[in-house]
Amino acid sequence: MHERLIHIRQRWVALLALGLASGLCCAFLAVRILYLKQVAFTGLVWNLFLAWVPLGAALATYAWRGRRGNWLVVPACAVVWFLFFPNAPYIVTDILHLQPREGVPYWYDLIMLMAFALTGLFLGYLSLYLMQEVVRGWLGSAASWVFALVMLGLSAFGIYLGRFVRWNSWDALLEPLNTLTEAAYIANPARNPQALAFSVTFFAFSLVCYLIVYSFTHLHGWTEQAGRRAKPESAAP
Repeated sequence: MHERLIHIRQRWVALLALGLASGLCCAFLAVRILYLKQVAFTGLVWNLFLAWVPLGAALATYAWRGRRGNWLVVPACAVVWFLFFPNAPYIVTDILHLQPREGVPYWYDLIMLMAFALTGLFLGYLSLYLMQEVVRGWLGSAASWVFALVMLGLSAFGIYLGRFVRWNSWDALLEPLNTLTEAAYIANPARNPQALAFSVTFFAFSLVCYLIVYSFTHLHGWTEQAGRRAKPESAAP
C-alpha cells in the first residue's frame, strides 16, 4: 500500500475555503432576492448542497480507509460518492438560466452563476482528488488515474441525464435496475447522438480543469523535491 497522507489541517483549510465560497454564493443570491423583492434562483442553493454530499462521502472514505470496520463504511461512502459526484460539476449547466432580466444587471447574474458553478467544480474536484488518493494507496498511481478518467467520463454522462432527462441521484438508489437499463438505452449513440456529444465535450472540459487543479495542489511538493535534488549537487566540491 503506497500511503501518502493528506494532513488534517490541509483538509480543514480546503473545507474552510470552500465554505467561504459557498457563503459568498448564498450572499450573492440573498442580495439579489432582497434587492428585487422576489424569490428566484433558489434551486442553486439546493444544487450547491448536493455538491457538498460527494465531498462529505469522499472525506469519510479517506478518513476510514485502513481502519477496523472499514469493510462496511468505506464501500457505503464510496457508493454515495459515486452516485452524487455528478451533482458537483452539474452546477455548471445552470448557466443555461442566464438571460437579461428586468431590474437586475446582466453582469450580476453572470457573476453569481459563475460563483455557484466554480464552487461546485471545486467541491467535485476535491472529492475526486481524495477518492483518487484512496485508489492510489490501494492499487497504485496508474490505477488511480484510470479511476479518475472513468469517473470524469461517467459524471459527464450523469450530468446529461440530470440536465436533459431530469434524473436525480436517488433514482439509482430507488430503482437501480430500471435506471441502469434506461441509462444504457440513452447512452446508445445510434439512438441519441446528443448524449455522446455532450458527454465527450463535458468530459474534455472536466479533464482539463481537473488537471489544472491537480497540478496546483502539487506545486509545493514538486518544488521541495527539486530542492532536495539540488542540495547534494551544490554541496559537491
